[in-house]
Amino acid sequence: MISVTFGDKVKIGLQYILETLHGCSPFGIERIRRLKFYTPEEREALEEELYNVEGLYRHADELKSAMDKTVILLCQMKDIRNSFRRCAAGEIPDHVELFEMKGFLRRLEGILPLFEEMNEKVAFRGLSFHAPKEALAVLDPDGTGSRGFYIPDSATPKLREIRAAKKKVEEKLFHAATDAEKDELRIERTRICAEEDSEETKVRAMMGAALAPMVEDILADAENVGRLDFMIQKALFAVRYGGVRPEITDGALELVDMVNPEIVDLLSEQRRTFVPVSISLDRGATVITGANMGGKSVAMKTVALNALLFQAGFLVCAREAKMPLFCSVKMLFDDLQSIQSGLSGFGSEIVHFQKALDEVEQGYSLFLLDEFARGTNPDEGAVIVQAVTKYLGDVNAISLLTTHYDKVAEHAAAHYQIIGLRDIDPEAIRRELAHTTEDGVHVIARHMNYGLYRVVGKSDCPRDALNICRMLSLKEEILSKIEEQY
Repeated sequence: MISVTFGDKVKIGLQYILETLHGCSPFGIERIRRLKFYTPEEREALEEELYNVEGLYRHADELKSAMDKTVILLCQMKDIRNSFRRCAAGEIPDHVELFEMKGFLRRLEGILPLFEEMNEKVAFRGLSFHAPKEALAVLDPDGTGSRGFYIPDSATPKLREIRAAKKKVEEKLFHAATDAEKDELRIERTRICAEEDSEETKVRAMMGAALAPMVEDILADAENVGRLDFMIQKALFAVRYGGVRPEITDGALELVDMVNPEIVDLLSEQRRTFVPVSISLDRGATVITGANMGGKSVAMKTVALNALLFQAGFLVCAREAKMPLFCSVKMLFDDLQSIQSGLSGFGSEIVHFQKALDEVEQGYSLFLLDEFARGTNPDEGAVIVQAVTKYLGDVNAISLLTTHYDKVAEHAAAHYQIIGLRDIDPEAIRRELAHTTEDGVHVIARHMNYGLYRVVGKSDCPRDALNICRMLSLKEEILSKIEEQY
């Protein structure tokens, strides 16, 4: 079972996506809040969800009016499940509950023709609704179609008699001349109101009993309202960022031109664009190398994000995708130091790594390690990451590691590098910096290529740090000493 902490959702951009979704019904909002990840055993259900979402996405323009109207009705719904469950348990619903149950059924009735309009285009799988006509007839026996709830005089002969008697007493009270006469009529009215309340309680009990056999279907409809609500939000998300339904594989993962929506939006605010990233992964360990600020972590987190989106029934943010179903997705990112335990940063890394590895080895998993062993000195760190990479090569999982240590990739099944500043002329950047007041780091970042390329043969980490020093005009004496060491 995939379990992702709130912190990891934030780090990879999943929480950002969830907060951009505008679930309307309480049932849809609940699905977003309690995000479910499908397991390998639930492949059929996942395929059904992806098919439905893709259909809404592909026909989003044609179905815009139907979806907009559906969303309005969904926003007007209240969570009436407990009220219906009380009916099924033989309890008597009160007036407010009957009003809210009627409201839910009326809005469901309004959604049905809109759902059919969408269904003509999408041909939904595993999603349908029961007609609420019979249940509405219980709550609106006179068929008035009113929005409110009122027990009519016709509910029982006795109720008709009681209300007629109450009306007569109220008329007399209106015309009464003396205080004594008024007091006597008020006492009489109180007695009749008590009878009315007793008879209305019996009617409410009858209504609850009449609804009881329908409760299972109504609760199923509430569940499907939540599904439809969430599907519409998933489709609209794909409209905003692009989406593709992945081909499900037995093990390999391939993402072509994948993006991370949070970073797309962040760069857009800065009038910059996200460079789509492509990667192909299979069982064993794959290493991504590159200089700091080179985008290794972004690439890894974008892989994690899209893997989790897929297993939550979203179209993934890529142009093409082939993906397996994982038993677990484990991520070891930064900020692992545990003050409470008294462990060093490195000690905390090892504790988290061992715990995650135990879970990864329980079934086919995705294991992501960002700059592992950064909490110790570089010489020891390089040796440790090399050993971990070699070990993960034999684990039944796709393991992806980012590192700036040399020689780690020699122990990996595949090696990717960030393109970075490989094709950039440092002197050209220096000249640009000499004629601008813009921050140098921002200028370099604008020229940085965050795309990946697959390395064939041996290759150490790129030396972008030296180029960055040159571009930022580090003192010549220091540069010459660095170049001597290289």
